[in-house]
Amino acid sequence: MIGAMKRMLYPVARNYVARVTIMEGRLKRTDHRFKCLFVGSSLFTDALIRRMYEESPAVIAKSRVWIPAVRKLILEKWDSIDLCVAVLPTRCEAALEGLSDYKTTEGVRQVIDTSGSWDDVKGRFSKKKRQITNTFAERYGLGYRISSDPEDFDYFYYRMFVPHIRKRFGALSDIDSYEDMKKFFGKGRLVLVTKNEKVVAGALSLVEDGALVFRRTGVLDGDESLVDGGAQTALYYFQLKYANEHHLHSVDTMLSDPFLNDGVYRHKREWGAAVLPDVEAIRGVYFCKARPCDSVARFFESNPLVFYSNGGLSGLIGVPDATDVTAPAISDLTHRYRSRGLAGFTVVTRTETFRVS
Repeated sequence: MIGAMKRMLYPVARNYVARVTIMEGRLKRTDHRFKCLFVGSSLFTDALIRRMYEESPAVIAKSRVWIPAVRKLILEKWDSIDLCVAVLPTRCEAALEGLSDYKTTEGVRQVIDTSGSWDDVKGRFSKKKRQITNTFAERYGLGYRISSDPEDFDYFYYRMFVPHIRKRFGALSDIDSYEDMKKFFGKGRLVLVTKNEKVVAGALSLVEDGALVFRRTGVLDGDESLVDGGAQTALYYFQLKYANEHHLHSVDTMLSDPFLNDGVYRHKREWGAAVLPDVEAIRGVYFCKARPCDSVARFFESNPLVFYSNGGLSGLIGVPDATDVTAPAISDLTHRYRSRGLAGFTVVTRTETFRVS
């Protein structure tokens, strides 16, 4: 009974009380010790901790704070930390005015333009993806079909979606219920990838406002080796083909983590995805004390960020080594992370911050 009450009250309580954790550990791929104050708990925070530390960081302190008192807490810890990352309801943003240097959300949207001819669509792919997708279907004997058959949905859910998630995330798997997925299926369709007439992978998608919304994917028995050339490549390829052939203007690949070097983010960008703000986000991610210095430059070198700037999005990159702060080096770096939808880049070094268009 007490456990059930806690679960019921938690979604309400998190709007007024935030968890506070101070951690210290070695930044990935460096010998640099880094102390961070985390305010608020979320899957984003958990993922960021795994991204930033080489091994499990030491927990220096844990507590809870009344959200209106967050500003006072951060100021009290200001001189003893390298950075503060606060994940809070967006309605609390004013409380961090003057403290928050950069804001993002727990996810950013990525949308692929499918207007024009198929050659136009391919022209927006990266060079690597264009090479891979030339004669892709013929080379691997792949095809696709669209289904609204409930039996196909059951096969997709139990034989593809669930095994795929379990194999990918293991004990951390968060699997959508059959009932919730069936509701989406009732409004959408399955794009099923076939090999020698056998269904080997699938995607559950909806058509909304002229766009194909890429909801969930799966591979038969979670076995990626069943699809030569890669199951995710096949699913993206055929979804884009379907959208283009049916005169849909885009494929909405939904949310990705807001890091320029995140694997999922980069994979979508290679298909020509533009990055857009998450206008439905109810929480913001605020980076406080992200001022030019060695530790902050090192942090953003390993965790380059998509952040909100002047109503749009920009990239944030750290460059701790002074020898890399040259025009050619910065040009190479921004070229690596350039994406449709980014208005430019902010570069943080040990001594300064500057903008690059």
